[in-house]
Amino acid sequence: MPDSVPTAPAGWHPDPSGQQQLRYWDGQRWTDHVSPYPVAEQTAPDAAPAAAPAAAPAPKNPGQKVMTRATWILLAATLLIVGGAAGFVGWTVVSANAAATSEAPDVVDGFLAAATADEPGWTQYASPGYIAISGSATPLFGDARAAEVLDLSIEYDRRGILYGTNGTAGYESPSGADTAKAVVDMTYTFTVDGTPQTATSTREIWLTRPYYYGDDVPSAFKPGETPTAIGPWRVTGAASAAAYEGEVVATTSFEPARLDQACYTSDVVLSQMSEIARTEGVLAAVCLSGGTSTSFDDGIDIDALAAGFPVVGQAAPLTDLMGWHNDPNTPAPLEQYLISSGGTDYVFVLASTGVGGELTTDSERRIILISKAETR
Repeated sequence: MPDSVPTAPAGWHPDPSGQQQLRYWDGQRWTDHVSPYPVAEQTAPDAAPAAAPAAAPAPKNPGQKVMTRATWILLAATLLIVGGAAGFVGWTVVSANAAATSEAPDVVDGFLAAATADEPGWTQYASPGYIAISGSATPLFGDARAAEVLDLSIEYDRRGILYGTNGTAGYESPSGADTAKAVVDMTYTFTVDGTPQTATSTREIWLTRPYYYGDDVPSAFKPGETPTAIGPWRVTGAASAAAYEGEVVATTSFEPARLDQACYTSDVVLSQMSEIARTEGVLAAVCLSGGTSTSFDDGIDIDALAAGFPVVGQAAPLTDLMGWHNDPNTPAPLEQYLISSGGTDYVFVLASTGVGGELTTDSERRIILISKAETR
């Protein structure tokens, strides 16, 4: 067991205050940045009535609870607060009644199969909070239009799954666990300036499940108490893998000449572009794929994009459409960011460059594509 166990990844999560909004968790603490949940589509007045839900199966001992958005809001907030504030909490095995077996591997496998193929079925395996922050994009895959332009394809190899409590995971047994993570080796194939590229990266897929103790209020696992019901595992996010996971793969064939620019993180790249666009009214050649060029999708008005470019920086954090934890020390092969300008949503795709074929802390981020976001 390592001396420290990682907590839940940075990103937009349900607000721990209980308000119906998302709040940004930076990996260590909650920030002041909030965002509303996407507005659900309204059913037309003349639409056919919804089918009655199927009868629920008889509960086991402990029983299974049907998950709702309210349940996941409370659960995710609880796990993030406890995990972020307290770090690793010792975990002990409880009785067989407390879910000694786990369907987490099936949930992860179903999620990976759907997400890497850009199939909507991934939502069956994800928490409502994760679905909400993903918008029209698919985690791990990103925006459909951008993927089409890049000729993107994804392969993966899932390793084992580790379990734990309170936002940590480091044990092989699921008994008494409310948190889990799967270590996955991802292989991305994509095209940059007409040249096929391949990159690999080891990532973690995180899951949580709620426990119930005599009422309908979901909570984390409580040592020494026997739950009356346990909810299903659901995927809540993805992050870079820790070095102690064993052999961590991080390679890429994308290795253009290095630039004399500050291209070390996506935040820096996009904030530079934002500042120049807003002060000079032009879309500057900052950290582009080959140094002087990048790919623009059909129908993009560069002048209009520059004229309406929003503020980007710490005051306005962006969420990666591919769902990664943006860690400069363990760069993701590809990142995608949604930027709205002049009433149009654009997707900026950045690729990490190789250093001797490896993704390292010295990898640069290059903009390889700017496209219009797919609307679903």
